Amino acid sequence: MEEKGESGSGWKEKISGWLRSRSFVFYDFLILAAAIIAFLILWLSMTRASNVAMFGEFYSEGFSATYCLEGSAARAVGSGRLEIETVEVNGDTAVLEVTAGGMKKRLTVDRKTAKVTDGELAGLPLVFYYDIVREPGQTSKTFGSNKEPAFSTAFTGLTGDVSARIKESNPDNVVMWYHESDERSYGPQFSWELQLHDQDGKRVGTIINDVTSGVLLDARFYQDGWGAMNLERTNYPTGLNRWAIFYGLNSILILWGIFHLLRCRKHREEWKSHWSYFPLGFVGISSFYIRLMAFTVFGFLGIGILTGDPYILLVTDLIGLTLMIYAVGIFAFPIVFQFIPWIAAYGVFAGGRPLDYIQYPFGVPLYLVAVVMFELHRYLCHKEKQGLPPI
Repeated sequence: MEEKGESGSGWKEKISGWLRSRSFVFYDFLILAAAIIAFLILWLSMTRASNVAMFGEFYSEGFSATYCLEGSAARAVGSGRLEIETVEVNGDTAVLEVTAGGMKKRLTVDRKTAKVTDGELAGLPLVFYYDIVREPGQTSKTFGSNKEPAFSTAFTGLTGDVSARIKESNPDNVVMWYHESDERSYGPQFSWELQLHDQDGKRVGTIINDVTSGVLLDARFYQDGWGAMNLERTNYPTGLNRWAIFYGLNSILILWGIFHLLRCRKHREEWKSHWSYFPLGFVGISSFYIRLMAFTVFGFLGIGILTGDPYILLVTDLIGLTLMIYAVGIFAFPIVFQFIPWIAAYGVFAGGRPLDYIQYPFGVPLYLVAVVMFELHRYLCHKEKQGLPPI
């Protein structure tokens, strides 16, 4: 028993000694990691609660959406534009006003399930809004546990009974949909993709709704020729979660950067001996902030990606590449791969066709790769005592 006690005490002493030997830089980055983890846990909790918890269902008074219609969908309603607006709320139900050309129709829907409550469409949800839960063991408010729910064909141009196919695993229903409309781009969206089928099992459409808001982004119909329904504008906060994580993470990094720099000034001798050392002048501090925030400002959910505008994407990546060359030198070369899609884009221009949008490799953390390579090189040089010119 004494040996075990001594052994346990020995491990505690070793761990305690190891922690005491760590530099202030180690604890600074530990604080940063803890802050980011805490923020992401909070963000994920809000994501689970979704926009609905903060703003109510899409069928809450004042929310509206305008769609651009093409092909069979436009012919069915007699217009290239369709607007759906919640004009009245009565407890659990809401009155919708659907306008298309000279046609104006009112429907009453259950706000939580999105199902129509009266008339020939009673019991069926409209394609404009629905929810699929992501948590195991829960059921959808719109569909319950039904894996082949019926949808209303109103305003779609589809005829007959139509049902959707929901896959058993929720992640299989999710796609990364890069949505761009005529008037506004909503950028890359994690979205639900459901295939619509007629009573004979033939696919007659595909609908894509935003995951966190449930609002329809895009629909394609194949029953009577080709038809399309594309979100043009909405006052419902479809991109709330993406902007929240953008502002949240960057705020943490800015404040932590100030905290770390103050600590570096306080522990100057210890700082100068650390492998991550850089002079605390303009060049050193500006390069530090570029390396610290490049991934969140230009890469992961960066400014250009969030806007979805191809020209903003191009400009921000040109700025990002220039700043990265300044901050990490030759290790900025991975950023060049961000410009590969423009080769295809110029090919499209050469064919005389307009450019709709650039599919940037936003899933590839190229800025992070560049920073990690640079920092790893500095660490190895320090370890081998070869030195590295301060940046």
